[in-house]
Amino acid sequence: MYQASPPPAPDATASVQVVLVLDVPAGFPELPSRTAQLADEFGRVIANSVPGVRARAAIIATADEVPAARRAAVSEPFDGLLIDRAGRDVRVRGVPVRLSYREFELLCFLAEHPRQPMSRARLMREVWDDARVPLDPEMSGRTVDTHVRRLRVKLGGYCGVITTIRGRGYRFDAGADVRYVPAAVDRYRA
Repeated sequence: MYQASPPPAPDATASVQVVLVLDVPAGFPELPSRTAQLADEFGRVIANSVPGVRARAAIIATADEVPAARRAAVSEPFDGLLIDRAGRDVRVRGVPVRLSYREFELLCFLAEHPRQPMSRARLMREVWDDARVPLDPEMSGRTVDTHVRRLRVKLGGYCGVITTIRGRGYRFDAGADVRYVPAAVDRYRA
């Protein structure tokens, strides 16, 4: 049921956001606006060089504005699968999904590496932070398999975002109705 198939052809109407985050020292008042100007120029160069790319204006967010910017990124209604890394929140069609700590970390790790096959051993090292892997590769594989199975059940109609790659491990295959909000980036989104 969850066997690998070629990744779906990209939807011509869907888009993927690539976000550049720059931390600028606060002691120089002119530095944030100059950095934003350079980021805008960089965006225009890319938009002119790559067909179909659209650049948006750079956003400057101070520490006081971060909570409001973060709320805006995840509070708008979304009729799909929403994975909010910083808020440690997963929602399916607006309904919260209760995940264990490891299930959440596993889902986020896979979402951070879309369309990349991840071996069970790597998932154990990265998600379980277990440098001893593979002491018992069969046990490690069973642990990952069990967590993936539970995660798929909890994701319901979105269980297919985690694809089994026979002999390799698992892959995250998100569609246009899946949104992942990473912790390091979401606070700068307008």
